[in-house]
Amino acid sequence: IIVEPFTGLIELRVSPVFIAGRYRKLVRGIPQAKWVCTRCGGRGCPRCNWQGKLYPTSVSELITEPIVEAFGGEGAAFHAAGREDIDARMLGRGRPFVVEVKRPRKREVDLKALEALVNERARGMVSVSGLKYVDRAFVRRMKAREAEKVYEVLVEFDRPVSDGELKALEEALSGALIRQRTPTRVLHRRADKLRLKKVRELRAIERLGPCVVRFRITCDGGLYVKELVTGDGGRTTPSISELIRAHARPLELDVVDVLMEGV
Repeated sequence: IIVEPFTGLIELRVSPVFIAGRYRKLVRGIPQAKWVCTRCGGRGCPRCNWQGKLYPTSVSELITEPIVEAFGGEGAAFHAAGREDIDARMLGRGRPFVVEVKRPRKREVDLKALEALVNERARGMVSVSGLKYVDRAFVRRMKAREAEKVYEVLVEFDRPVSDGELKALEEALSGALIRQRTPTRVLHRRADKLRLKKVRELRAIERLGPCVVRFRITCDGGLYVKELVTGDGGRTTPSISELIRAHARPLELDVVDVLMEGV
């Protein structure tokens, strides 16, 4: 409470409440954060069907809206340990996140009941688990860590690939250091720079046909897995396409674990 003795003004500064957990995104086609329409700046126009955003909902909206209501807050910031593509699911234990509730009228609610409410209102698109109270330092620690990620990617090759080729690919990429320039598909919103990321392990876990294989990849956070598959015109090397000497394209991508201890 800030009191101005000479003017008589009183200002109430309410500290935020921080709620941490993990979320799973169970469907494809929704972004992690709200995508404001770039044409109208969120005001509404024919392009966005007068919604002010390019997608009907997002992971952050589905999670934060019930939490803000429960705490009587005036808004929220959504913090997550990385992000997944719109067309990728987030499975397994889920991705760590923190909701920062701004100017809450309540400071304590039943988190088990809140968890159930979020999951009910998300209608099978998103689920949360392990909700707990944390502080701002927790957010900083979560953001500072670059967790290893585990992915499963379904890959289609433009020719049949043999079991021997898949075995050689596993040996070549497991433990490999990947040189990756910012992918072409995100150059419009990301700086063009070189990243060095390590693939801890790559395994072919399922063959769905002579040209279609599912891989499980454990790698450093921040590695663009779609480009590890395609090579992105030489911007990512080595890649699955380069090593197997066949054009490869990802059909489906899922994050199956985020390896971050204590979060």
